[in-house]
Amino acid sequence: MISKKLNRILTALMLTGFMVVALLFYNHCTANDNPALGDAGSGVMAPDFPADFTWINTPEPLSFQHQLKGQVVLLDFWTYGCINCIHLIPTEERLLHHFAKQPFEIIGVESAKFTNEAVASHVRDAVLRYGITNPVVVDQNMTIWNMYGVNAWPTLILVDASGHVVGSVAGEAGYHSLEHAITKTIAADRKSGTLAAHPLNLPMQHTLVSASGLLFPGKIIAVPAMHRLFIADTGHNRIVETTWPDALGHCKRVEIFGNGRPGHIDGPASHAELDAPQGLAVDDGCLYVADTMGQYVRKINLRTGYVSTVLGNGHEVYDTIGGGTGTQQRINSPWDLVARGHTLYIAMAGEHQLWKMNLQTDKASALAGTGGEGLQNGPADQALLAQPSGLVLDGNILYFADSENSAVRGLNLNTMKVFTVIGHGLFDFGDKNGGPNTALLQHDLGVAIFGKNILVADTYNDKLRLINPKTRIVSTYAGSGKPGTGSPGGPLELNEPGGLNVSGHDIFVADTNNQRIVEINAKTKAWHQIVIAGLTPPLMDGNMKIPISAAPSGRAIAVQLDPGKMLTLQFNPTLPPLTHLTPDIPISLRITSGSHVITEESVNAHGKTPVNFSITPAMLAMAKPMDKQTSHWLVKIYYAYCTDGTQGLCVPASQSWQLAVEMIPGGKSLVPLPRVATVH
Repeated sequence: MISKKLNRILTALMLTGFMVVALLFYNHCTANDNPALGDAGSGVMAPDFPADFTWINTPEPLSFQHQLKGQVVLLDFWTYGCINCIHLIPTEERLLHHFAKQPFEIIGVESAKFTNEAVASHVRDAVLRYGITNPVVVDQNMTIWNMYGVNAWPTLILVDASGHVVGSVAGEAGYHSLEHAITKTIAADRKSGTLAAHPLNLPMQHTLVSASGLLFPGKIIAVPAMHRLFIADTGHNRIVETTWPDALGHCKRVEIFGNGRPGHIDGPASHAELDAPQGLAVDDGCLYVADTMGQYVRKINLRTGYVSTVLGNGHEVYDTIGGGTGTQQRINSPWDLVARGHTLYIAMAGEHQLWKMNLQTDKASALAGTGGEGLQNGPADQALLAQPSGLVLDGNILYFADSENSAVRGLNLNTMKVFTVIGHGLFDFGDKNGGPNTALLQHDLGVAIFGKNILVADTYNDKLRLINPKTRIVSTYAGSGKPGTGSPGGPLELNEPGGLNVSGHDIFVADTNNQRIVEINAKTKAWHQIVIAGLTPPLMDGNMKIPISAAPSGRAIAVQLDPGKMLTLQFNPTLPPLTHLTPDIPISLRITSGSHVITEESVNAHGKTPVNFSITPAMLAMAKPMDKQTSHWLVKIYYAYCTDGTQGLCVPASQSWQLAVEMIPGGKSLVPLPRVATVH
């Protein structure tokens, strides 16, 4: 229902010749392939931002009356789970680079569709995950959305240097049309004397660093026949191959495919470049990778380590039929893969379809879905899907996580009909167990077969859910429904898990926002974080630098520990004035002794101190030297802190200590780490 205020704005815009672009979907994620931006000039003042809203990537809240006065501003109304919004991120980064020396700024207005997307800490995670460098305001209760009369994600609105609306477009506007409109507006404002002399040059959000060496891992696949795990280290633009973990979750890095820079280069493992990879599948000695932001499917020959391209040419396209071969066939945001019998099945999130590819001929075509977004069952070529993002095969049923429908659905490969297991439609979501009429999920991204059930990564509910496909009854398998990490020996908590894989009695979870992989014993539900020896973040230019505080002294701190008790290491950082620990970004610990990794742990402290890390007697037993009385530990803790108030400039940091550890009965079980001031 359109508000009276919106009616007045639309009437004024039309009377002044403003081009109102037709909105193809109401309150809906839309592609609107390469639309144009209206630039007639409306004379309507852009409504200013509410003063008390939370901002990210800026040291202070912004206003058209103050900081943005004289700046040409492009408002991007987005929400971080929308694939079409994600598609615009590279375009906007290109615009920011092109106009870097001009008084031009992009403001992201995160107007949530899902409940989870309205939480400021989750928005901050999304900003970090996608490398967004422009300021973002968290639009509480879609207030700004309603002020501007927006009806679709994404919607772009151009505002001139005097604060007047210039034009609007719904959908994925192309770079050239945006560049033309912005250039024209800057020129007109310069001529009128309203343009500021300089750009704002706001500081950007820093990249996170975690003890695990991973950054927003998206998917994982376990291959017991090879004794290997393969992890899509999505935020680092690489694939990590490890050995099979031992009983405590320890494994070793075997190979890394991708040099860490986003791009498209084929070649040897260390030379190749990928762009935000997600889904993985193994067939005939090759690992296939959904190179999601690159718009490719890549192939890694696991015998030689060579990375090649087998599908896509890097250009996103809305081709809902396909039929092309290899790099001649353009694709749209492949998100997950599953292989069987030389057929690769692809969850084509950007196309709202399932595709298949013949791995012998490289020919690919649409398998299910018209390309329209919605929930409609029936014949595969008539069905409607909404951003499918997870795949698993069970016999002749291809199950998929239909994320924007918050649904789990299936395609019968014999009858070629689509059906729904759980889910009701684009705006029916929540966190409820029970039968098919009452159960609700929220933006699920992963599915796996778990015995006779379907295990679901219920991403925005921070849970794993279990579905009986016959009765369609849903229950909670793990997770509390709130972002967290859990503690060793206690219940598992998760933070937007994005992928999972079941191998026998081992469940592997890509716990995306906790920057870790978790292994669950399906028999006992005992769990631990996977510890990968030899894995570190890639060396990146620019924003990979983090403040690192020195150890409190040049000498190791002598500590006597009781090997039979749970050890608690207590961390209490001294933060710079007017800052606080970043809520819901996990604080991670890594303890090493020489080249041996003793343990890793992540704790969600929710911004509170002190932070306690628990180390089990089993871990301490591994750390005990065989032929020496004392072992030497390097303790490193990674965390982030933010400026106080509604502004959202967050900084990653690290502190380290050297401990000389002696294991004796009756030793300490609580060790407060000496306080060190965080470098600002």
